[in-house]
Amino acid sequence: MKKEKKSFKENIAAFLDEHFFLTATLVFAIIVAAVALIVFKVADIRDEKARIAKEGMEKVELSPDGRDYALERNAHPEINEVMEEYYHALAVYDGAVLEKYLMNVNQNELAKMEVMADYIESYDNIVCYTQKAEAEGAYYVHVSYDLKMKGYEEKLPGVYGFYFCPDENGNPKICKENDVKVMKDFYVAFSKQEVQDLYNTAALSYNEILDSNEKLKTFMQGFDEMATKEMTVRLAQMKATEQPSEEPSEEPSEEPVNVTVYVEPTTTVNVRASASEKGEIKGQVGPGTKLERVEELLNGWSHVKFNGGDGYIRSDYLKVVGEEGGADAGTKYVTAKEGVNIRQKASTDGKIIAMVEAGTKLELIEKGSDGWTKVKYNGQTAYVKSEYVE
Repeated sequence: MKKEKKSFKENIAAFLDEHFFLTATLVFAIIVAAVALIVFKVADIRDEKARIAKEGMEKVELSPDGRDYALERNAHPEINEVMEEYYHALAVYDGAVLEKYLMNVNQNELAKMEVMADYIESYDNIVCYTQKAEAEGAYYVHVSYDLKMKGYEEKLPGVYGFYFCPDENGNPKICKENDVKVMKDFYVAFSKQEVQDLYNTAALSYNEILDSNEKLKTFMQGFDEMATKEMTVRLAQMKATEQPSEEPSEEPSEEPVNVTVYVEPTTTVNVRASASEKGEIKGQVGPGTKLERVEELLNGWSHVKFNGGDGYIRSDYLKVVGEEGGADAGTKYVTAKEGVNIRQKASTDGKIIAMVEAGTKLELIEKGSDGWTKVKYNGQTAYVKSEYVE
């Protein structure tokens, strides 16, 4: 049965309804191919969808600053070099390289990349298509590749989108970006016919290959769910088998403290009935809404209190805004000046238990003279480099 062709506005509306702005990590690269290779999925910005469609975004040819969103092929050697190195690191799982280029990547994401690398043989024929973004030195980078999975001869074509920008020191970074202005700019860039053709061509070829190989098709359809489950199991096993530090400690053992942690969304986001993208939507919350977090789960979700009951929100869309219930009524806090790792001990060798974004408040226990600040995070004692908090 021939499908009815949708109008551009309907396609844009469907795109905004179904996708959230990606964090540009390979954790989702296979998923992108499996769902027809659409990128920059936007987290629940439905009122933006209606307004953008109404404005007739498809008619916009130039950005407010005069950019024409021209798509260039392999026009920036420095970007190609980064992407080649990045995709090789994904295939063999080189955590040091991934952390070098991914801005604000967390340990759950890295753990899932490591699981996926067990099944990936290589990324071949990498080509970088770029569109100039608004920020100085920033680009929307659409990377096409041929993915070869271990145990299969066929190579699967894919396209994945990144927001590529320099950090404050000028180093190239693959950025996590939730700014609505950037997302709106991307929608216009993505609407260019040559960009849509790039994704549509790859999607058609991808689906044709899968339709010709039922075994590979079944594997790819369940690959993300399998990788997520395996990641969760591995993290749980690691936590269960961790040995206590052999370093002598002069500090007395601490009594358990019941601490209530409060979080706030960094953007408008769905609250779901279960810790999954497929969970029933119970409602939406946005910046300024303070929620009690019951638990931060290993699979990248947070269990929160919502409307008198329970709900679940992706942890990477939440920031800690306060804690209550500590033994000291005069609790003091420090604030992260930028994204920073929270570690189990006061050393760069200490295990990273979380990463918090700029502006996150942490309960202060002690500011040491060794360059580390002792804090309480999610009810446990942890450490953060003093230069990154104030």
